Amino acid sequence: MSDIRYYITGHGLGHASRSCQIINTLRRRHPELSVEVVSTAAPWFFRGFLDAKVPVRPLALDFGVLQQDSLVMREAETLHAYRNFLPERQHLVTQEAASLRAEGVKLVAADIPAAAFAAAAAAGVYSVGISNFTWDWIYAGLAEGRGGYDEVLNSLTEDYRKADLLLRLPFHGEESVIRAVEDQPLVARLSTYDKEEIRAKLGIPAGQRLGLISFGGFGLQTFDPSPLRKLEGWIFLSETLPDGAPANLRPLSEGDYTYPDLVRAVDVVVTKPGYGIVSECLVNGTACLYTGRGDFREQALLIEGLRRYGRAREIGNDDLRRGNWGAALEYLLAQPEPAERLASGGDVIIADRLAELVRTQGGGKG
Repeated sequence: MSDIRYYITGHGLGHASRSCQIINTLRRRHPELSVEVVSTAAPWFFRGFLDAKVPVRPLALDFGVLQQDSLVMREAETLHAYRNFLPERQHLVTQEAASLRAEGVKLVAADIPAAAFAAAAAAGVYSVGISNFTWDWIYAGLAEGRGGYDEVLNSLTEDYRKADLLLRLPFHGEESVIRAVEDQPLVARLSTYDKEEIRAKLGIPAGQRLGLISFGGFGLQTFDPSPLRKLEGWIFLSETLPDGAPANLRPLSEGDYTYPDLVRAVDVVVTKPGYGIVSECLVNGTACLYTGRGDFREQALLIEGLRRYGRAREIGNDDLRRGNWGAALEYLLAQPEPAERLASGGDVIIADRLAELVRTQGGGKG
């Protein structure tokens, strides 16, 4: 039994990252409230970043966008898969609604599976979305020029209409169908260490240029790292070492630091525009060399934020995969610091808002 049931899409790591930040802050500030997570996001991520007292139940109420790797989406397959998922979706909504009632859950929070709101409405439980977009907006972009998916889009839209409130994060899309919206500051994981302290733990010599290759849960296929050996004075950190990796490409190892610490420590993060890594680059003051990820509607909003509030440079997919990074890295590091800073600390405001809603709406909607 829990006061709050928090549904998190299994797509990528950005949704799980910001959700863990909010839940951990909620547990610190309001320890009397119990939280349960329902998600198919990577179990290792929850083990590493979520309060150990918060149980995680694996259940897929959506699946985001199917991808070949971090840069290649499978748009038609995604739409087809969700259409095939619709009969199961109805069963899951009924199942979750019964569970919410039986366990006396006081508040449903979701980032941002649409069916979670249908289940909450059926159970008479107040529901809150926490995100910068909803999947109906993303799927509408995927469906442009493709017929036969009205049933998918209508299902998503109707589910989101059943949400009571959207706590909307920065870099948001068009107006949501959720009837009540409250804009929030950025939610991001901020390192608590000085840059040089982390670099010393990593064994990086003073004056050494350091990059972090970050492509989330989908990885990066057909990447030739061999040209990186020509970049004198650079060391690159990577979760995986592909074949032909040069000596200056090093694997990440266990240590007394978290991923935000690594973002703080490096001079440049090499990545694709995703909410989690973009937000962490901004709050930790780290430059970002990014490459496009196809026609994904959120991407333009994230790039706009990166360019306005941080130091950012685009590199083409071909140059990225071929390791031709030298000129782009030099250009990026020559950029001045941004004139504006984006307000952050949204995890505190959202955690307190959720606690307030448990108190004021926890009696159910009748």
